[in-house]
Amino acid sequence: MCVETEKQALLKLKEGFIHGMELLSSWNGDDCCKWKGVSCNNLTGHVTSLHLKFSNFTAVEDLNYLVDEMPEMEFFTRSTNLAGKIDSSICELQHLTFLDLSHNYLRGEIPECIGSLGQLKQLKLAWNDLNSLPYALSNLSNLEYLDLSKNDFVESDLDWLSHLSTLRYLDLSKNNLVAVIDWTSSISKIPFLSELHLDDCGLPQVNPESISHINSSTSLQILSLSRNHFDYSIMSWVLNVSKVLTILDLSHNELDGGIIKSFNTLCHLKKLYLGHNKLSDKLSDYLPELCSAKDLEVLNLDHNPFRNGSFPDFSLFSSLERLSLQSTSIVGPLSFAHLPCLKALDLSSNNLNGSLPVFEVTKFASLHFLDLSHNKLSGRLPYSIGQLSNLWFLSISSNELNGGISEQHVFNLSGLKIFDVSKNSLSFNLNPDWVPPFQLVALYATSCNLGPQFPKWLKQQRKLQVLQISNTYIMDSFPEWFGDISSSLLYINVSHNKLSGILPKSLSGVKTGLISTWDFSFNNLYGTLPPFPPKVFELFLSNNMFSGFESSFCETFPVSVTYLDLSSNALTGPLPNCWQNFQNLEVLNLANNSLSGGVPESFGNLRSILSMHLNNNNFSGDIPSLALCKGSLRFIDFGDNNLEGTLQTWLEFEHLIVLRLRGNKIQGSIPQSLCNMLSLKVLDLSSNNITGKIPQCIGLISAMSDMEFRGEIIFYRTSAPLIFHDSGIGFFEDEISLTWKGGNYEMGKILGYFIAIDISNNNLVGEIPESITSLVGLISLNLSRNNLTGFIPDNIGHLKNLESLDLSRNHLHGRMPTSFSNLNFLNYMNLSFNNLSGMIPLSTQLQSFLASSYAGNMLCGSPLQNQCLDVRPRVQNNKDQLLSFVFYLSPALGFCVGFWSVCGTLIVKSSWRRAYFQLFINIIDWMYVTVVVFIARMKRRF
Repeated sequence: MCVETEKQALLKLKEGFIHGMELLSSWNGDDCCKWKGVSCNNLTGHVTSLHLKFSNFTAVEDLNYLVDEMPEMEFFTRSTNLAGKIDSSICELQHLTFLDLSHNYLRGEIPECIGSLGQLKQLKLAWNDLNSLPYALSNLSNLEYLDLSKNDFVESDLDWLSHLSTLRYLDLSKNNLVAVIDWTSSISKIPFLSELHLDDCGLPQVNPESISHINSSTSLQILSLSRNHFDYSIMSWVLNVSKVLTILDLSHNELDGGIIKSFNTLCHLKKLYLGHNKLSDKLSDYLPELCSAKDLEVLNLDHNPFRNGSFPDFSLFSSLERLSLQSTSIVGPLSFAHLPCLKALDLSSNNLNGSLPVFEVTKFASLHFLDLSHNKLSGRLPYSIGQLSNLWFLSISSNELNGGISEQHVFNLSGLKIFDVSKNSLSFNLNPDWVPPFQLVALYATSCNLGPQFPKWLKQQRKLQVLQISNTYIMDSFPEWFGDISSSLLYINVSHNKLSGILPKSLSGVKTGLISTWDFSFNNLYGTLPPFPPKVFELFLSNNMFSGFESSFCETFPVSVTYLDLSSNALTGPLPNCWQNFQNLEVLNLANNSLSGGVPESFGNLRSILSMHLNNNNFSGDIPSLALCKGSLRFIDFGDNNLEGTLQTWLEFEHLIVLRLRGNKIQGSIPQSLCNMLSLKVLDLSSNNITGKIPQCIGLISAMSDMEFRGEIIFYRTSAPLIFHDSGIGFFEDEISLTWKGGNYEMGKILGYFIAIDISNNNLVGEIPESITSLVGLISLNLSRNNLTGFIPDNIGHLKNLESLDLSRNHLHGRMPTSFSNLNFLNYMNLSFNNLSGMIPLSTQLQSFLASSYAGNMLCGSPLQNQCLDVRPRVQNNKDQLLSFVFYLSPALGFCVGFWSVCGTLIVKSSWRRAYFQLFINIIDWMYVTVVVFIARMKRRF
């Protein structure tokens, strides 16, 4: 039995955990050696091993590493992991040799006393939220394995590592080591280190001069330094620290072309990862520099900007098992050298063209992974591909392939797990009674031809997790066996077909995985909504003909649903009032139906809701309180209904980005609280009964007033696994119908960048507030069909992003401000039927609009026929008025001052007056004598 003091220490350690107690439910009774995760010495009873890593999560390797086999897809949630702090009682387990607390949610510090565990050989604390490393770790003199990766450590000194003289394995990845200037020296002092991982640590660049004295290690074989923004200087340390490296990962850095010369001395390399760097020149120029070419097993050069070149000759790489050249600008036709050991090949996202080569079995006997997607390959699929019996991953999507896929193409692919032929012009010509030799995990066939009948061969597929067969020309009903094809369907997409009939009841019995997305949209399905599996998270049923909700909806509909899209169906009648059951619901779309009655009170209990669409229905009455939702709501579209009430209800949502209430019966004025909605980007209150004035504070809405502000793009990401690659799964966006540029437009992809105000067709009065010109991010402004008066704001030209402006059918008067000429992006404007007068300002935009944009005013100038007689510009603002006043006042003041300076003096001072008049008499006398003398002289001459 275990030692009593150690048992008590374990119980105290358990008390420090605040979640995941069910994982330690076995921690009771007298013998702690029988507790889950605890191992003891059989002779002494001392605890020697503590293994509290309970996660079943299997991390799926990135394609960069080209996994050997299809991994099991397992998932975990936070509730299945321990959380809390590591209590110092753990230090009483003095005989521990193995401690694993990784993949939990432990916070705070590692106890200082952990340095007293002198017998500890393996310490694993990865994937936690620990934030402090005690220097006492340097006392663990027997430690051989240390994994502290993926925590929140912020370190400035790693010198303590030099005391761990027996350390063989070290992983500090994904911690903050930005301030560790001399990290190379600290690492180099660990004498027997054989495996080192320092990925994504923000490590400083290496100074080559500081490492000249370091002797090369004879033990370090595995080195991973990815995602650190290293430049070429890192190679001076890599070449110095070890001459026997077998695995080197420098991917996701900033290495340029000069690095390749360094590899002519690393002759023991078996795996080399250089993806996502800045390697240029031709790919073929790099290969001769690899002195380990004959022994290299893995080569990853993907996502480098190599100069365009054809697929190089890899015949020297006779041991190569995995080759990834994704996104490396390879062009031309595809031809393969003899690579007898090749297991995995990724040439996706290049410019390969021509037809697919014949896959000779003698050349590709070992191939299990082949990705040629996103190229320009054309022609038919060769039959020889069906002879690659070891293939489990085949992707040829997004090419220009055509022709048919028959049994002969896949007859020997018994190990096939992932099959991706989507976005080609391929047709499945398979016998309905054919029994496939494989059990697929994922099928991607978007935009191929699987129809017109629902493919019967899928009935045999019992392990499907992903089924992506949208837009595949199926014109059939769902077979009853569809619900039986998988016990763990994670993602189903049969959208954009012509499936008809009702959904089979058997669907409700499918045992989906923890995360699942089902998309049946854009078909001809009808009937009431059937029960769905309880673990469906995202459900897309839009653009069908579903007519209503079953009476059992509240009891049978999956309460785990996070995204529910029932838009554009034939739903009628009132909504069920049980929405408080759906506490995970984030997006609800019921738009474009014929639903009626009031909005259910239970909507106010949707605490996680982000987006609600009830537009284009027949809802009536007041809106229930949504106060519990205001912390989460970002998007509200209740437009085109018969809803009543005032705006005060809606303007309490400080995080709201889109508010669309157009086409209802909303009354009252716009309250000042509108100005507190600082995140608002789209406001559409058009076609209601709103009265009063536009608030002066409207210019305070920061999301609209920052020229560079674009806020969060309004989209959500499905949580379904993509299984290694993106095949169009996973992104869907909110959409909204807005009046823009004189018409109605559906805003989807650009909605996150769209900033608009539409309060048209109401009963607003008063002037357009000058502060509205502070909303410089506005793209569309529509205040038409109101009773607005006064001038157009003089600073209207500040709205330089404006593309659409409609102020028509109001009572605005005065001249058009000259700042209109600053609206360089304006391509729609309507000022018609106001009382505007004067000249239309000159600009590249204003003269390009039709005359109808200015109709019903007293304007003149191009593009109108009537020319202006008075072209004097209108006094635009107070500053101009002041200048005009000073202009006229100055001469008047000058005249008065001059006149009274002279005349006033003459009136007051008599001596000046006599002298002034005497001067005039003398001048007259002089002029008289001069003229008389001149006339006499002329007479004498003639």
